[in-house]
Amino acid sequence: MKIKVKSDTLFKLKPKLSGELTEAEKVFVKNGTEYEIEFYTEVADNHLRVELANVILGDQRTFTWYVYRPDVEITGSPVKLTVVSDTLFKLKPNISSELADNEKVFVKNGTEFEIQSYLPAAGNHVRVAIANAFLGPENRNTWYAYNPDVKIDGQKIDLKVISDTLFKAKPVLSSQLSDAEKVFVPNKTVFELQSYAQAEGNHIKVALSGAFLGPENRNTWYAFGPDIQIEGNEPNNKPQDTNSASSGAATPATPTNPGQALRFPGFTGAYYTNQPIVTGGNFTWGEATHGGTRIPASANVVYGMIRIAKAMEEIRKIFGNRPIRINSWYRDPATNARVGGASQSRHLVGDAVDFVIPGYHPYDVFAELDSWWGSRGGLASATVFTHIDSRGYRARWSYGF
Repeated sequence: MKIKVKSDTLFKLKPKLSGELTEAEKVFVKNGTEYEIEFYTEVADNHLRVELANVILGDQRTFTWYVYRPDVEITGSPVKLTVVSDTLFKLKPNISSELADNEKVFVKNGTEFEIQSYLPAAGNHVRVAIANAFLGPENRNTWYAYNPDVKIDGQKIDLKVISDTLFKAKPVLSSQLSDAEKVFVPNKTVFELQSYAQAEGNHIKVALSGAFLGPENRNTWYAFGPDIQIEGNEPNNKPQDTNSASSGAATPATPTNPGQALRFPGFTGAYYTNQPIVTGGNFTWGEATHGGTRIPASANVVYGMIRIAKAMEEIRKIFGNRPIRINSWYRDPATNARVGGASQSRHLVGDAVDFVIPGYHPYDVFAELDSWWGSRGGLASATVFTHIDSRGYRARWSYGF
């Protein structure tokens, strides 16, 4: 990750007007200068706090500086957006005629941008945070683009801190750690990730990309799930799964047609493919097990299926009890690899569902469910399905297809 100066500016030790600072508290940096940075934090008064990776500036000889955001660009993103048809970038995912002139900006065919992040939005739009440009009269970098008018290539994963937190060397209470084993990270800090995985105690084990924190310069830390958001898609996560057991509505179990008998690890008795997972519900064990062909590997997988089934029942109500078609639910490791799932897919633990609501574009489904699902788990959309999981912390992405 890099910061590029696009207008002669001052790097400052405090996010204040330069006239309020002493000469020792600021350093001149000329247009065109680039620095590698470990991470950045959005702070007050339209400033960024940046941690330089390998350059010490000023009399104080520090790596940490504040800079006026419109004077710089965050560059080096592997994600590129190309405009493939003359279009308007908009401040809302609405028809352009509904917006004021200052709420939209013309972008011509062939224009390219580096993208910090992108997510699905209503009306077949994509919400993009541009890394290397500010557009419009108010110098904004976050816009909505009509999805058919743009092409996005590349993937990356960011960690965004959404509440002041501590990164820890172990997934335990911070009071159990020494000062060398924890580091304070303020709200609105952004890191690029090499990888991440669920850990005990509602923690996430994260490997930071190019950032080394604490007195021991660690890049691997444990973050408390509710304090962070994971945004972005793992490369090659393009699942292509179908489920002939799902017709969009459950086949009720009856004494004469209970469906196929299923036996689950850690549970006594038989369950049946036509039997609803939640009593009186609409989603069956047959849908969750791909017609009885994917038997849960453990009791924890079964509990995951039950947990996400309850959420699916809520979603069905949100959309007026419209039948929902299930593309994919539980996937064993071999199946997950075969259909192109992520290496740490929640489908492996049973608490993830890829689904389609007939009559609704998946991006509209994403937009409707985003705030409702909050930090309970992951939410994502492709143009052909929506994904939800109950991992216990906020994760959002677009599949890019």
